[in-house]
Amino acid sequence: MSFKSKSNIASILAGAALIVAYIIYAMGTNAPATEDIKAWAVAILIFIGIGVGVQIVVQIVFRIALSIGVAIKEEAKHGNKDGGKTAERIIESEMTEDEWTKNIDLRASRVGSAFMGLGVCAALIALAAGVETVVALHLLFGLTAFAAVAEGFASIIMSERGMKK
Repeated sequence: MSFKSKSNIASILAGAALIVAYIIYAMGTNAPATEDIKAWAVAILIFIGIGVGVQIVVQIVFRIALSIGVAIKEEAKHGNKDGGKTAERIIESEMTEDEWTKNIDLRASRVGSAFMGLGVCAALIALAAGVETVVALHLLFGLTAFAAVAEGFASIIMSERGMKK
């Protein structure tokens, strides 16, 4: 499995954890009242900020773990003959994006954008149907978070199975 796929799996798990945490918060006793749109908007913004922070930390930890893992493998395989230059070359090649990876990212972002569009349309339809505003906020936030997860899955599938034209 490629570095990019492993990185996407880490992001998907972090995103899924954020979704679960939000659902627990929204269903809990500390959740704002249904009519308090401002409090819900603040809560969603806080969860978005937490999500961004968690994704940054996850990617940093993931890259550090990759570097350590490659260095340990190379040292066990070849010893420390070249001063770690082989490990550095492997790490650099794993993290370098080529045209294939950029094309996969572009196509995966289409999947994410489709779910984002679906979220906006679902929220607007909910509002037009007379549903409470907080439901539209939940739809918007939920499908936005799901879009990020779906984009990660699409990227993994395309990079591991290949991409059709």
